[in-house]
Amino acid sequence: MKNRNSFSFWRYKKILISLSLGFLSASIVSCADDVETEEELIVIDSAYVTSSTPSLVTTSMAPPVPYPIQIKDEIKIKVGEVFNTYEDFDWYSVFSSNFSITNPEIIEGDGTVCVITENFLEVLGKAPGYCFLKFPSSNAGIEGFIFQTIAVIEG
Repeated sequence: MKNRNSFSFWRYKKILISLSLGFLSASIVSCADDVETEEELIVIDSAYVTSSTPSLVTTSMAPPVPYPIQIKDEIKIKVGEVFNTYEDFDWYSVFSSNFSITNPEIIEGDGTVCVITENFLEVLGKAPGYCFLKFPSSNAGIEGFIFQTIAVIEG
């Protein structure tokens, strides 16, 4: 005669082992989501550059754009020319109406290739080469940075 208690005990033990393995797997999967990953840049292409083409100069009603943002195409200016970072770029195509952009910081090429003028929103080309800009920005309450490349070419 089989002992029913013995059978139930083994059955209970198998269920406990299965449940324990399930919880362990779930905790491993949930911990994997907490691993810090590099922030992915949102790349904006040349369709966002100010243009006289009406289709390229439209206001976006899209949700907030996540940061950081890398403007894909480089802006070209000549030596001695000024690039007004606020007026010469169609920021309304990138963001909805609730955004702000502050003075850029030159993170590479400062003083040698380009400089920020007294206007703070203008970049003056000093010598041929590249300078890389970093703009503090916010859109719809989200804060972050926009990165842009300026190529200074011979006039």
